[in-house]
This record gives sequence, structure tokens and C-alpha cells, in this order.
Amino acid sequence: MDIADQKKLLHGITIPPCPAILSQLMAEIKSPLVNNKKIAALIRQDVGIAAAVIRTANSPLIGGGRITSITSAVGMLGFKLIANLVNEALLRSAIDTHGASLERFWDSSRYTAIAAKRLANVVGRVNADTAYTFGLFHDCGIPLLTQRYPEYKSILREANQDTRQIFTDIEESALGTSHAVLGYYLARTWGLADAVTQGILNHHDYAQLEDPRNIHSEAHRLIALNVMAEIVASTHLRTVQDGEWRKAREAVSVCLGYTPTDLDDIIDDMVYQFDEALNHAEN
Repeated sequence: MDIADQKKLLHGITIPPCPAILSQLMAEIKSPLVNNKKIAALIRQDVGIAAAVIRTANSPLIGGGRITSITSAVGMLGFKLIANLVNEALLRSAIDTHGASLERFWDSSRYTAIAAKRLANVVGRVNADTAYTFGLFHDCGIPLLTQRYPEYKSILREANQDTRQIFTDIEESALGTSHAVLGYYLARTWGLADAVTQGILNHHDYAQLEDPRNIHSEAHRLIALNVMAEIVASTHLRTVQDGEWRKAREAVSVCLGYTPTDLDDIIDDMVYQFDEALNHAEN
């Protein structure tokens, strides 16, 4: 599908513009004179972002400490993770729906991003911070479709349960567009890397994992890693929907150079780590 065809599938859905504070923050992070105090000052401008940073600094899966100040959180988490946390807070603010609970969606996105970052450190061949960004943004078109189409939740349920058809084919058959197309345009509008945007557009096309000549060289590995991260997150959250894993498992194996059994073991180990971190936090 070329760019012109993709634009036709937007069907009047407005893609949220990149927030000014994100542009300022990314410019500051790229500055050779960047420091914790400058980044902390920008973060304090938005209560939602500040809360997300403190929450993550004290999360058992990432920080696990007793951080109370933004400056301390920035120092502990590092600029790249801070940028991703700001992305998360702004993404949620920009596309959250009114009168509909999407808490499970946001929880799933957050845990998928964390799992993707950890899996990147285990599997290799993918930058861990890029994997986090991809995990966070890969499904960001879903809330946009929820806003636009009252019937989308039933379509989403059907696509999640189908173990044969391509997920986005089901969406396009019913709506004329898909969450992958919308996510692609949002990610481009927000200035994300080409590997991330192309990966989002193709993240349900598992044929690309075995023959990745048509997409960015890193995008197919991001897609493969993210499918694993999704099953980690859904298992940990007890919302297991393994239809996509069954469709993708063999292709992920080819892409990442592991046997399917090895991949299952890596996923099981990661779920155990997530569960143990949560249990430790509660006790």
C-alpha cells in the first residue's frame, strides 16, 4: 500500500498534532548542554507528565525506589526513558476518549513497552529504547478508531479472536481503515523514527518478518520483538489473547534466529519476572 492509498483510509479522522512540550523536550535532550535540571523544569510544566515520571521511578518493574522529586527521577531513569515517559503521558492526553474506559488498553501499552525494552536487552539486535517506543505506540490507532466508530469494539474483539486472517484486514473490511494506518500517521506526525513508523504500519503483516526487503531494516525486528512483548504483557495482566502469537510464532523465530521453543521459554521467563516484581511490591 502506497502513501496515497494510506491517506485515503483516514476517513476524516484527525491525527493529534505533536504537543509543543514534546518538541521542546526532544530539542533539549539533543542539546550538548542538556542537564537534569533543564529537563526537570520542562516536565514540571505538565502535572500529568510529572506524575507519570514519578510513578515510573517508583515502579517495581523499572525503578522500584522511593523517589519524590522530578530531578531525582530524571537522574535515575535517564534522558531516553524520560522521553518515552513523556511520549506516553502526552499520547494518553492527546487521544484519550471521553466517556469510555480505556484503562486496560493503556495498561497493556505500558507493560508491552516495558517488556519490549527488556526483551531487546535479552534478544539483542534492537535498540532497547526504540523497542520501548514501538511498544508504546504500536496500537495507538485503536483509541482513534474507538472515538470515530461506535461499533469498533466488536470489530476489535473479532480481530483479536481470529487465528487465521490478518488483524488489519478485518478492520479494513469493516471500516475501510485500520489502527495500523492511523498509528503510522500519528507516529510520523510526532516525529518518531522511520523504523518505528514503518513497523507500526506493518506490525500485523508477519510475512514481512521472513522477507523484510520492503521495510526499514530494523522495523521487522521491532515487529517480531513486539509480538513477544504483547504476549508477556497480556499474560501478566491475565488478559491472554494468543491469537496473534499463534499467527506470528514461526515468522518471529525466523526473524530473530531462535527456535520457537526458545522463544516460548524467553516469554515464560519474562512473565515470571513481571509477576515476581509485582508480588514483591505488594508484600
